[in-house]
Amino acid sequence: MIILQKTIAERAGVSYATVSRAFTNSAKVKPQTMQKIRNAMQELGIADGDDMLLGKGFVSKAVLVIVSDISNYFYSKVVKGICEGLDPLGYTVVLCHCGLDANRELAAMRRAMENGYSGIIMITVTATEEIVQLLQSSSIPIVLVNRYISALDLDTVRIDNYRGGYMAAQYLWERGHRHIAMLTGVKGSGTASDRCRGFSEGLQTYGLSFSSLDMVYGDNTRESGRKFADWLLAQEKPCTAVFVGNDYMAAGMVRRLRDAGRRVPEDYSILCFDDSDLVDEEGLDLTTISCDPVAMGLSAADIFLQRQGNLLGRRFRIVYSPSLKERSSVRNIAEE
Repeated sequence: MIILQKTIAERAGVSYATVSRAFTNSAKVKPQTMQKIRNAMQELGIADGDDMLLGKGFVSKAVLVIVSDISNYFYSKVVKGICEGLDPLGYTVVLCHCGLDANRELAAMRRAMENGYSGIIMITVTATEEIVQLLQSSSIPIVLVNRYISALDLDTVRIDNYRGGYMAAQYLWERGHRHIAMLTGVKGSGTASDRCRGFSEGLQTYGLSFSSLDMVYGDNTRESGRKFADWLLAQEKPCTAVFVGNDYMAAGMVRRLRDAGRRVPEDYSILCFDDSDLVDEEGLDLTTISCDPVAMGLSAADIFLQRQGNLLGRRFRIVYSPSLKERSSVRNIAEE
């Protein structure tokens, strides 16, 4: 029978956070408080309480992985890398598909901490006040993948999204495009923000202006790509090229443009981010900014393993450089 740390805290008359600290670093808990916790564990019939409080018996080999959409190519490949890194060492990956629901994220994190999980890897993180506070006070390792919260000192594995956005701007400019729009990800996302900033500053480097009027926020789904295509078709001054924040939105956009009788790249050139299997579906053949999500997952697993028993060590900051894979979705009007 698994006795939750929360149950022990209630029996001992102390906070859950205090019990959590006792299970991971008993030196931070006052001796009299430790005795209360030991007494509570005895009353609850937990054997080997002293070993547990030394971190030898209670922490399970379970790792919570939080994603917003497991059907998304990028997330599923990151999870694949995490599993490849942790499975051989006996860890069980527990997946939480939370959509964009901060309450589900928060509840999953609390359950993991209460049940003595070894750590949490977050491919999705919503920076609400409650989640930030929980991350700040966490007594188990936390690793963020392709996410970061500037206010927190956490281990991170991410793509250089700024560089990816800048590369996109440079590539389109070199091929003669001067009227360019952007469909980016969820508003407030650090990933989307970095890509936007890189793209905007890249265009400015080449003397092109780029404003909020040229940019539309999406939600990384095909549907937001379809809506963006409708927006494009309604513009009085048509764009020649578009930078799209992920392949799913690009796929939805291309389908809607084709339904409206438009061609890629003859009418609209498209450059997108991710390089998923979608770029080859339905003859899309999209030029993309590419990354290696499996390698990112492996790196996250490696950081998690190094962090076991060393919660306060130097933070890891791993940044992957993106590359550009050229296919046939961008027209070179500079040579026409």
